[in-house]
Formats: sequence, structure tokens, C-alpha cells
Amino acid sequence: MAAAVLFVSSVSLRAQSLPDNIDISGSPNGIVTLPGTVSSVFTNVFDRYTKITAPNGRSIHFLLQSNVTDEMAVRAREVMRFYLTDAPGTQYGSNKTAIANRMANVDATLVYFNTEQAAQQAINGPLGNTNLFFQDLYATESIVEGSSSYISNNNRDATLEEVFHLVHGAGIRNGLPAYHSEMTAAKNAAKTAGMYTPPFGLPVQDEVFEYIISVIDVYYGFWGHDPDGDGTSFGGEYIFHTQADVIAGDPAGVTAMLKFLPTVFSFDCTVASQFNGTFSLIFNGGVEYTHKSQYLTEVTLSGNNASGLRGNALDNVLAGNANNNVIDGRGGVDAAVFQGVFSEYTVQCNSASITVVDSVPARDGTDTLISIEELRFADQFVDCTWQDLGGGTVGSHGAVSLTGNGSLVGGSVAGLDLTNAPPGVLSLAWLSFTSVPLPAFSGTVFASPFSGQFLFLTNGSGALSLGTTWPTGIPAGTEVWFQFLVSDPSVIWDITLSNAVKATTP
Repeated sequence: MAAAVLFVSSVSLRAQSLPDNIDISGSPNGIVTLPGTVSSVFTNVFDRYTKITAPNGRSIHFLLQSNVTDEMAVRAREVMRFYLTDAPGTQYGSNKTAIANRMANVDATLVYFNTEQAAQQAINGPLGNTNLFFQDLYATESIVEGSSSYISNNNRDATLEEVFHLVHGAGIRNGLPAYHSEMTAAKNAAKTAGMYTPPFGLPVQDEVFEYIISVIDVYYGFWGHDPDGDGTSFGGEYIFHTQADVIAGDPAGVTAMLKFLPTVFSFDCTVASQFNGTFSLIFNGGVEYTHKSQYLTEVTLSGNNASGLRGNALDNVLAGNANNNVIDGRGGVDAAVFQGVFSEYTVQCNSASITVVDSVPARDGTDTLISIEELRFADQFVDCTWQDLGGGTVGSHGAVSLTGNGSLVGGSVAGLDLTNAPPGVLSLAWLSFTSVPLPAFSGTVFASPFSGQFLFLTNGSGALSLGTTWPTGIPAGTEVWFQFLVSDPSVIWDITLSNAVKATTP
């Protein structure tokens, strides 16, 4: 692989620079036409623009050529945002405000070209004399999640590399000199041990840039499929190609990386609009792209295909597109995201899923949610750890109401509250680990077939409160149904049926 080294164009002040006030707020994806008021040095080369606004109000710029798709540009911007998002608990990345501000102050810019040839032509021309600190990236080396190249995993994606070069060069190198020195020490150790071989002709001071991105790329799964078939990455420059290998073989490099970045690749990923099927975040050795997708946590479908999402054991944030989608969070504490406010949706809890219907056409469609613990609307979050399935009947004191409470995290307190029952009567609690809904007592029994039953007595107010410590070791995604049969001599069958609730462990 050819070395991709940061290009610094800000050796001295020059006339051409980019303004910080280019407005991208009116664009749904934050990408706008490059204004004609910008210097022709830029408009002669690039046609579109996006940015990240640093905490100090200044901008980190992205200049886009014609063949750079909006999907590519959004991905590069969100990868940059991921790198600049605080990573709590890390030594150097817990507060990245100063790094982002430093980058904006030196006019850090990702110059996104159609091809390497187009980049060379522009940089050797007037663009090379601008007052920017820039890094180049090419459309020909950019792969969007869900695209055909991503699914087949047969092309090299350089986005993580080139974007981090810009963060490293414009922000970390001078903003965190101690961290830069630690990365350099890890590089020197890896080089001495024969684990890292720099590209021929690469200046020694630039080796650390190439080395640390080798660690990052491998750690986040981008070489797990072993494209060269020799167990290495970057054309043999780095002798590891899987996360497990690099953790075991180059702990100093991994330690250096994790002093600034999190353990999961939690960038805001939007799946390519062309994707059709179920995009999976679970590793499957027979599915090439899951070498990479297994480390994702935040994924949104785009386009209009009736596709689906399958989460992993991490805490996922998942969103569908304008069509009808099936979203399965699997393990972890997972959230489904919707664009509108809660009142614009109908939420129906079923025995094994949640159906969310958007009343606004061509926005979120109708989504079927499985193993989702939270619904995120524009105005509020709704906890789905406990789902009310209905099915109850009306008794002499009204509809008997059953609610569940607690996070269901092992060792925490969980409970059930029964209200609106007759006072001082026997109540039979049914518990089930499966649900085959059964019409009964003019309602529906969801806790059927029951796995356990327990007899209680309501208090003088017709209520009952039960609490316990939730057991540890229960697998994530375990579902438990609860429902009460309440003695009520004033109604037919002398039985009132409570609603059912389903609890799902995170």
C-alpha cells in the first residue's frame, strides 16, 4: 500500500482560506453547494462542502469533488466526529475540546478528490498555496457501509486512515505532544520487533502516523478478512490483521490507541441507500462484511428498501428508513430512533415484538422491533424494558392494572405492582418464559404456558406490590411474561384478568 502522509499547506500565511460561516443548516445531510463567494481557488476544484463546528465556533472543513457521493462525504464527516467525540475514562481523549479547537484554528480541511490524479493536479496548482492544513482522501478509496464493495469486502477503504491523519497532524501532534511521543515509542518498539515495517522512503517523522492508523484499522476490524491471505495488513507493513491478534501481539500499540479512542467503533453509521436485506452487526465467518460491522454500535438505514437491522451484544442505537423495517437489537441495552415526536406514532406491544407506526407518510414507516429496550423520539425517550401487552378484563373495581419496574440488570431491584383489584382477595401470579396467547375469561392470557404460579393476597386498597433482587447471569434478551388472575365474585367466572407485562433483560 502506498503511504498516505498528511499534507500541510499552511507553512506561511496566504490569501486564500475558507470562511467559518458557510451555512449547512438548511441541508438534511449537512452538505451544500460550495458558495460562489468562496475563492475560485476552491470553486474551480470542488463543488460541495460540509463541516464540523468546533467548540470555539470555528470550522473544520470538508471540500468535495464531483464524484464524491454525499454518502461518502457524510461518512467521512461522521468518522471525524467520532474521532473528536470525548471517550470517557481515557487518558488523552476524555475531553477533546482543545484538539477540535486547535484543528479549527489552523483551518484543518479534508480535501476529498475524485482520484489520486485529480489530487496531484490540484495540489500542484493554486490549491497548494492556500492557507489550509489539509489531508487528501479519494472517492476511489472510500467504501460506505452497505454498498456492494462493503458487502463483498474486496476493496480497501482509506477513510479511517486519512481522517485520523488530519486529526493527528492538525490536532494531536502539537496539542498533545506527550501522547504523540507515546505513540512514537510504541511505533519504535513495534518496528524493532519486526511487527511494523514502514513504507519505503517514508520519512522517519511520518512513520508514527502510518503506524498508529495500522493499529486502529486492524482493531476496528477492517483487515479481519485477511485480504492478502498472509495474515498481515497494509500490504505486509503490519503483521496483524484481527483485533485478537493485535491485542495479543502489540499491546503497546493498542494501549496507545485506547488512550484516545473507545473500544468500539461508535460512529454514526448510515447504511448505503442501495442496500437491500438485513444489515447485521453480528460476526459470521461466512459473511465477509461482518469482520467490520461487528464493531459498530450506531446504525441507520437509508433509502427506501424494506431492509432490516440485526444488532450485536453491545448497546446499539438503531434506526430504520422510510420503508417498513424489522429491527432486532439482540443483546445489550438497545434503542430504536424515530425522527418525529411521540404523539405522531402509534406504539403497539405484541407478545414478542413492538410495532411502531409513523403517521407521517414517507418518514419512518412501520417498524417491527425485537429486543429493543428504549424508543427515542424527537421529544422524549420511552423505556421498553417492561412492555404492557394488554389482554386484561374489567372487574368490580375497574380494569386490574399490572406494571413492572426496575432495570433488570443483575443484582438490581425489580418489582410488580397490581392495582384496581378488590381488597383482600386471592390473586394468582403466572410467570412464563414463552408466550402462546390464549383467549380466556373474556381477555387474553399472554403468560401461557406458565412456567410458575404464585398465590398472593391483595391489601385493603386492592393493591399488591412485589419486589425482589433480579438474578445475575440471566442472558441478555431473555423474555419473561407476567399476568395475574384475581378473585372477583362480582364478575362472570369470579375471575378478573390483569393485563400482561413482558420483561426483557438488557
